[in-house]
Amino acid sequence: MKTKIISVLSFILLFSNLKAQEKVKDSLVPQNETSIQEVIIDGKKPLIKTKIDGLVYNVQSDPESKSKNLLEMMRKMPYLSLDANENILFKGNTNFKILINGKETQLLTNNPKDVLKSMPASSIQNIEIITNPSSKYDAEGASGIINIITTKKMKDGYNASVNLGSRFPKEEHNAGFSLNIKKDKLGVSAYGGGFLRNNPEISYQNSQQTASNNLQQNGKTSSKGNGGYFNVNASYEIDSLNLLNVQLGSNFVHNKSKDLFGSQFYQQNNLTQDISSFNNSDNNGKGFEASANYQIGFTKDKSQLLTLSYRFNNYDNEIISITDFQNRMTNSASNINQNNDNQNSENTFQVDFVKNIKKVYMETGLKAILRKNSSQYTSIPEDLLNSDEFLNRQNVYSAYATTKFSLFDWNFQTGLRLESTDTNVNFTSTNTEVDQNYFNLIPNISIGKNWKEHHGINFGFSQRIKRPGINRLNPFVNQSNPYFQISGNPYLKPVVNNDLSANYSYNNKINLNLGLGYSFSNKIDLKVSTYESATNITRTTYENSSSVSRLGLDYNFNYPVTKKLIFGVNGNSAFFFIKGKVNNVEVENNLFTYYIYFSASYQFDQNWTVSSNLDLNSKMPAGLQSTTNAFTGSSFSFSKSILDNQLSFSAYVNNPFNQFRKAITKTAGTDFYQNNYSKDYYRSFGFNITYKFGKLKNEIKNTKRKIENNDLAN
Repeated sequence: MKTKIISVLSFILLFSNLKAQEKVKDSLVPQNETSIQEVIIDGKKPLIKTKIDGLVYNVQSDPESKSKNLLEMMRKMPYLSLDANENILFKGNTNFKILINGKETQLLTNNPKDVLKSMPASSIQNIEIITNPSSKYDAEGASGIINIITTKKMKDGYNASVNLGSRFPKEEHNAGFSLNIKKDKLGVSAYGGGFLRNNPEISYQNSQQTASNNLQQNGKTSSKGNGGYFNVNASYEIDSLNLLNVQLGSNFVHNKSKDLFGSQFYQQNNLTQDISSFNNSDNNGKGFEASANYQIGFTKDKSQLLTLSYRFNNYDNEIISITDFQNRMTNSASNINQNNDNQNSENTFQVDFVKNIKKVYMETGLKAILRKNSSQYTSIPEDLLNSDEFLNRQNVYSAYATTKFSLFDWNFQTGLRLESTDTNVNFTSTNTEVDQNYFNLIPNISIGKNWKEHHGINFGFSQRIKRPGINRLNPFVNQSNPYFQISGNPYLKPVVNNDLSANYSYNNKINLNLGLGYSFSNKIDLKVSTYESATNITRTTYENSSSVSRLGLDYNFNYPVTKKLIFGVNGNSAFFFIKGKVNNVEVENNLFTYYIYFSASYQFDQNWTVSSNLDLNSKMPAGLQSTTNAFTGSSFSFSKSILDNQLSFSAYVNNPFNQFRKAITKTAGTDFYQNNYSKDYYRSFGFNITYKFGKLKNEIKNTKRKIENNDLAN
């Protein structure tokens, strides 16, 4: 408690002194809006722009972008937050998609946290936060969409940037680059990077209690890994009406971990088992993607565009786990070797057509996703329940129509999307098949109005589908811990989510964005844990047995106290209502949650900037039966730009008052109580260096439409 008080007082003292250095003399210039155009919330240097379906965060206008990576910057963006494990939350949940320049990419589907940490925020232009996606987007996985814009409009010539960063004592080193070149009608843009990670040994504890038994586990774990990604996009303007765009990308990740723990199992307070375990795990993932978009214009009607698109995507992930057990009561030894090879691939075909009919914007399209997921998993000694070949074929066919128009000074965006899904699941060893075929008609509507130059309001309703991904479907059973076994469920079914929202923005000296939302889903696939008294094993999997609703308020406040001092608050407060059945017993996990992130930055002369942040996180639900503990964080940083802002250097310290953070997950079952505790490094320090160079003159054209497969849950 003392360290939290010191952190808050330090935060207030630092920026009270900065505020005293300069009088309040800055004023904002209000911006006007017509029809469905964007509204500027921050006048002189617009930080946020509102749209009918969300908003745009101008990363380059934020002074902290010079000293933070992209993941850290997301803490202060409207509707976004990070949980205790640095996973992104959108309105408090994980059911969303991340795009780069309007396109989905593997590296943010399979490994988003490490990749976003390796991206300096200074290399990003804007972040689009789409709170109510239109019908042109896939119906799945989109309670929200985060679109990362990496470059400005590209012009004749070239520009480039390189970056380097490091973080300690949990060693995280990253490097990256971006490059844009234009020569006549050909334009090429590329970005890539890599990271190294070496996490020192940390300790953890697992405890479980039943009516008569007690389990205690104490362990230590460490890990290291590396990864890389590369993406290139080429556009060729055949003539004024025909444009070809091709994209290629690849990525890889390699992780190794070591885990040593001891287990003591007591029955009626008598020690009956005493086991030590040592586990080595090796995880290798690699992916490749390619897409082509051909855009056709029309001479008689410049508003008409026809786009033909194709995308191929493939990702392989192999996990090898070797666990040695030693029974210290009998001096007997045993081991388990497990191998799980996941493969998933997609072929996507899409046609989009755009046209303006008077003052009405219309868009329609057809799409087909042909998806194949497979998993080969074995265990030695062989266990027939955990050795099999799993094949999942899923074909999604869809059609959509969406319109935008204005009526009586109100802006409207509305549409419908029809999706047909055919799924076939096959287990080779047992020759067992599961077929699922279903149709969904998904509506979407957004209504907005702006008045008196400073005020804006919009309302939205949408339905989305949540289909389970391969991680939830994969029936492979991880048996590296003899008392806790985790697996997926190949029989999971999709879930429909309903979302209602109302948003208000105020643009004047004070800039405020408020979002009130209510969402609910039935038969959602949450984790379920059950205890088997005969074997003393707790089994965890996913089941369509729960309903979830959230009533929440998201808020973002930004105030330029002076020309140089900027203060902001980002956060949310929400009620979660979660209920379901475990072994036919009703379970509820209702919780009030909050997230508050205070930020302040001061810009000195000669391009010096200092920043400080304080965040408060409440206890959070972690499924039907589990919750995670509350925590507090803080950070301080400074940055300096030279050579006409081409070279930027920054240094930072995170959580200087706490060396470690205790992460606790509590799980309450129908006949057991479980507590998972880990002590991880919290205090860290590091630096980032970014160098930008080059010059562009004429814009490179890109196709207006492209494939965005945002239809799978993480």
